[in-house]
Amino acid sequence: MTHFSLSLLTVLGLALSGSAVAQDVVRVGGTGTGTLLIQRVLPSYAKLRPNVHATAITPPLGSAGGLRALAAGSIQVAVLSIPSKSPAKSADAGTTTEVPWVATPFVFTGRDVRAGTELTLGQVAAMYSGRVTQWPGGAPIRLVTRTDRETDTRILRSTSVEMDEALTLASKRLGMPFAENDLDNQDLLERTPGSFGGVALGQLLLSKSALKPVILDGVAPSSESLRAGTYRIAKPLYLVVSNTPSAATLDFIKHLQSPEIMKMIVSYGFVPIQR
Repeated sequence: MTHFSLSLLTVLGLALSGSAVAQDVVRVGGTGTGTLLIQRVLPSYAKLRPNVHATAITPPLGSAGGLRALAAGSIQVAVLSIPSKSPAKSADAGTTTEVPWVATPFVFTGRDVRAGTELTLGQVAAMYSGRVTQWPGGAPIRLVTRTDRETDTRILRSTSVEMDEALTLASKRLGMPFAENDLDNQDLLERTPGSFGGVALGQLLLSKSALKPVILDGVAPSSESLRAGTYRIAKPLYLVVSNTPSAATLDFIKHLQSPEIMKMIVSYGFVPIQR
């Protein structure tokens, strides 16, 4: 993948916005967290550009599925949780441009987790590894897991050596609920008694979930703590387009990066990725 700077994309968007839009459909697909955020942004774009039909593909395609759909021309924008250095981008991406967009805290939670619950990353690792199998009241902890190819698993593995080892042990444990995608992951966390796992804070806030994220290592997850660098685990979102995007696609990307949108999505736990 090649990279366009924000300034270059802005110049291109401005240059093309005054011309006739050759393609008036912009389809967006990819990770579940990103799909929810795109859906929240679409009404503002529809008011700004009523002649452009922008849609988000549901159910979510996932990061790898988004890249495949982009390469096939089925969508115009893929929203991913993997940076360009990820091996998942190689075979399916073709010649594309990646734009770092936003990030949100990656949090730990479960159906029976109460507001204000505090855990250390070491305690979380003990729960994943199987060294701790019960909640304080004696109820069993039921991990909700993802496969090794999933971005969420990669995020967790990168947090510490202990967490990396714990995830390897967790992958060998039998009988745990398994989530196919971001939204399935949240659904399992919400309805499984004793559940515990990781999910993007922005996803919880966008969906108005009742799940309560734990305070990790003494820091509550929020857009403010993530921006300040005090909350340590983040889930990023990247926008990917072909190297020959339509004027409508460039205009949509510019809208997603606008100050108005960035200000709005802070309330949902997202912050711009610093370049």
